Amino acid sequence: MRISAIATTVVLALSATVGLADELKSGPGARIGGAFQVKAITGEKAGEQLCYVCKYNAEARPAVVLIFTQKADENIAKVVKSVDEVQKGNAKLGTVVVGVGGVQAADLEKLQTTHKLTTPLTVAVDQDGPKAYKLSKDAVVTILVYKQGGAISKTFAFKDTKDAAEKAAAIATSAQDVLK
Repeated sequence: MRISAIATTVVLALSATVGLADELKSGPGARIGGAFQVKAITGEKAGEQLCYVCKYNAEARPAVVLIFTQKADENIAKVVKSVDEVQKGNAKLGTVVVGVGGVQAADLEKLQTTHKLTTPLTVAVDQDGPKAYKLSKDAVVTILVYKQGGAISKTFAFKDTKDAAEKAAAIATSAQDVLK
């Protein structure tokens, strides 16, 4: 009996440890990492280098969705479309996609041509993304939903864009919730 109880405890402890190990962490924590520069590929600022965090802060946007991605594919388009739908209902929501880790302007231009996205598509000036944002190399997609002033209300981190696309509705709901 005693050995069985010990074995069960060990199995449960190992299961809990594996569960924690599978949870992907990416992002700065409780607050955004501050200003950073991007090159706008689409949107009203296309062709310019700017700081969208600064722009949205100056415009006193009540909420912002930052989507950092290492890939520009159909799955990321699904995520962006879900956020675009929220933004269409509330023009005060700030949104921006930031390509990192080798995403090129041509990748984003192709995405825009195919999907006609509202959210500005950009490429980070620092190829790996802003260091203060503590983006995990293992996270192909990191999404930060934050309130005016920089307090993060929800962070999403995904190992691939397919996982992100499967959570598109939850991401959109988080954006709506922070606007309330």
